[in-house]
Amino acid sequence: QGEIKAKHCDILPGVPPVRSCFVSLKSVDGTTHTIRVKAPTLFVAAAAAVAAFRQEQWAAEALTPNATLRVEVQMPPIVHEVSLRTLERWMQSPSASPREEMGKRQMGKR
Repeated sequence: QGEIKAKHCDILPGVPPVRSCFVSLKSVDGTTHTIRVKAPTLFVAAAAAVAAFRQEQWAAEALTPNATLRVEVQMPPIVHEVSLRTLERWMQSPSASPREEMGKRQMGKR
């Protein structure tokens, strides 16, 4: 499993900490692809994983419009599922904060 670190600002009060996450994606044939990323938010983790999956031929084929990403946050473990369509809408939407905008820009450069 690979690892990608999402770049982030200095830790500020009220800002979520960077957490280790496992992000999984299931192919049409049932194969599950998983990568470990570090990110401060669910959507930054999902975007970092999508960027990595797109670089891997095996996983890139699973990134269909109806794909769902499974995000397992460590310490404490929390699991989220985000559809690729929802993630792409988030990437295109106005950012709620400068930190979120920075995360979107960093993921867009991959």
